[in-house]
Amino acid sequence: MCSLALPTFPLVGIPYGWGRDFAAVIDNYANIAGILVNGEDMPRADNRITLDPKVRDGYGLPVPHVHVDEHPNDIAMRNHATEQAAKLYDAIGAKRTLKGNHPPATHNMGTARMSKDPRDGVTNAWGQTHDIKNLFVSDGSQLSTPGSANPTLTIVALALRQAEYISREMTARNI
Repeated sequence: MCSLALPTFPLVGIPYGWGRDFAAVIDNYANIAGILVNGEDMPRADNRITLDPKVRDGYGLPVPHVHVDEHPNDIAMRNHATEQAAKLYDAIGAKRTLKGNHPPATHNMGTARMSKDPRDGVTNAWGQTHDIKNLFVSDGSQLSTPGSANPTLTIVALALRQAEYISREMTARNI
């Protein structure tokens, strides 16, 4: 079984477009195995999200532009893992090995990272913004880097910890 659902598979699992060969691969989907390489995206100071000064969405809000340049370590790690995966499949008798496109990042983080010093980030250790006392960030943007695994449980743990902090601070009438 492939690690990608059939509707997603053509987008990232096959490195080329439509045609006979593509149809043959899809016809044999039940006999496909796949490895999805998931590693740490190293932070880069020039990666950013900006708002379009002219283009607006259906609600009249500026459309965001996400700019990401991969760190050389990310590329080297993915290339190494892809080569090791191909060796693994060859060793067990794979009839064919395809190296797919890598999917776009799905765990974007670090846009409002935690920091002790406001010059280095947006929130304190509780996810409370440095510049707006009653504004809390409760998602993955607090994390400076995603690590190599799905961040959901870390985000949930931080949100629960944050909720307890907010409750204490509200009871003490500090916020």
